Amino acid sequence: MINKILTFIIIVTSFSALASDANEWKLVRDKKGIEVYNRKIEGNDFKEFRAESDTNASLSSIVALFIDTSVGTQWVENIDDMEEIKHFSEAHTITKTYTKAPWPVADREAIVENAITQDPKTMIVTIAQHGRPDYLPNDNKKVIRVAKLEARWILTPIDDNTTHISYRVLSDPGGSIPSWLINMVAVSQPYNTLRGLYEMLDSGKYTDSRLNFIENYTSL
Repeated sequence: MINKILTFIIIVTSFSALASDANEWKLVRDKKGIEVYNRKIEGNDFKEFRAESDTNASLSSIVALFIDTSVGTQWVENIDDMEEIKHFSEAHTITKTYTKAPWPVADREAIVENAITQDPKTMIVTIAQHGRPDYLPNDNKKVIRVAKLEARWILTPIDDNTTHISYRVLSDPGGSIPSWLINMVAVSQPYNTLRGLYEMLDSGKYTDSRLNFIENYTSL
């Protein structure tokens, strides 16, 4: 129960900017092809974390999964509901997520702007996620609106069917939970999220996906 509470808090609350690369990363988990790192942030008690892994999937299949909000709850750790509330384009949306927290933590709601870009030279895809807490009024006072959230996914093609995924988030849960306890369990969220992502990709549903704003890498 305590791990679920802590992991829940970690995923929904973040700094407004990712930290600089001043401090060295430390490997804290290496399991099933997924490496999770954390590092100390100067002037802060909480650690930044990132996950790295390779997957046998094309860029378009991964992005197709990302933009399919109907299945978000099946792979993103501790998300109980996800819906798209504004559609600028397939590459630019605003989504709302809801997490039912275990007692005594209050339920959380996050409004997130998602922007997907691709470098035309390197073919690297970046998915930037930024919290937009004031986008809609919070009519449910029993649910806490996440005030700050920043995350970044970097998809780097290795060959025609292999992609390196890097997922990076810096979190500060606030409250009275000790920072050492938060840091101890912080590896679970990125690890389980990547595991969930790979399980969805392995289902084959997104294998043949093609998107007009994503160009797949080809060695030819």
